[in-house]
Amino acid sequence: MIKISHAKSIPSHQEIAAVQADIDAVFNNEYLKFVRQYNGAEIMNGYYDISEQKSSYVRYFIEIEDIDNDISLMADDETSQYFFPFALGSGDTYFLMKKKGDACIYYYDSDYMGHDAISKVAQSFNALINNIKSNTEIKIEGTYKVVQVTTGKP
Repeated sequence: MIKISHAKSIPSHQEIAAVQADIDAVFNNEYLKFVRQYNGAEIMNGYYDISEQKSSYVRYFIEIEDIDNDISLMADDETSQYFFPFALGSGDTYFLMKKKGDACIYYYDSDYMGHDAISKVAQSFNALINNIKSNTEIKIEGTYKVVQVTTGKP
């Protein structure tokens, strides 16, 4: 279970449509539902396993009005042509979605560029959300109890 906090103002349908037009994207329904509830939210101690050897914190979800700015911060024309960032990971990493087409989630490692920087990490937005783990929670008899746990994850 993750804790989501500090949601920003919820965008109107017109604001969402304007962002989609600006970045030439069509947001999928799972993402739209999340944005309408938690635009720009932070996650407390949430990490995601990118692979067996690598994980990344999911620090916060980017406010939709800031997506275009984060696209330019990526400074990767090849990637930004087809993808947009919706969440910031550890360091200068991002979680991405395709602007159009599949609903899969991708991880962007800024140590690389273009195709080499991207790896598919989830089949959908909800799959990503459901697999973000908290290093401050453990499961006890079907309920969650908040405790301090050291996991060794970054």
